[in-house]
Amino acid sequence: MRCDMSPRWMIFALALMAAPSVLPAQTRKPSSGFDSFLLLVAPRDSMSIKRSLKAAVDAAKLAENRRQQAETMRLGARATIEAKKVEIVRLKEKIGVAKKENREADRVGLEAERKAAEREVDLLKVREELRQVETDLETKRAEFADLNQRALQLELQLSIRRAGRSRAPASGAGAASQDRVIGELEKQTLQAQREQAIAGVELADREIRVIDRRMDLLDAQLRVLSGK
Repeated sequence: MRCDMSPRWMIFALALMAAPSVLPAQTRKPSSGFDSFLLLVAPRDSMSIKRSLKAAVDAAKLAENRRQQAETMRLGARATIEAKKVEIVRLKEKIGVAKKENREADRVGLEAERKAAEREVDLLKVREELRQVETDLETKRAEFADLNQRALQLELQLSIRRAGRSRAPASGAGAASQDRVIGELEKQTLQAQREQAIAGVELADREIRVIDRRMDLLDAQLRVLSGK
């Protein structure tokens, strides 16, 4: 049987052959569109966050203990400086008396004591400066630990909310409400992490100051040992 096709039907047949095949809905390849709801705070399990939170609490307590110790040593250095200043005044008075009485040997000995006391005062002043910057460091370290705790507490709440949504997914208005709460918690967590990061930069600056003062103290001690 012969079947003649008109030019119009031939064009239609060719168009059908060239058209892409349409797959059933269940076998279509999913589109790779942009995900508009990214997790901007990386997910962590609650136990890891709780361990970090406990470490932050312990760090705050340790920083406060160290701050108190540094402040106590600073006050001790200040008290010793004042006592040495009184001693230097008395030595100068004795030196004046020795000069008047022409007791040259006594005067030389008293001058040596005065110079030693003055070098000790200089050393104590550097030590007091060190204790002050150590106090500042531990104050900043405690502040950093407090900010860390706040960021971790928010992250923990965020983790709990996310887990709750996964276990019992809602739909419609309920899902939108859950997403709003999670979005707000994510925002607060990021803000807290930003404040913590800023405090971390300031903490590093305090650490550098402590190292500089320790180097100054080492130089001062070497000068005392060399008698300069």
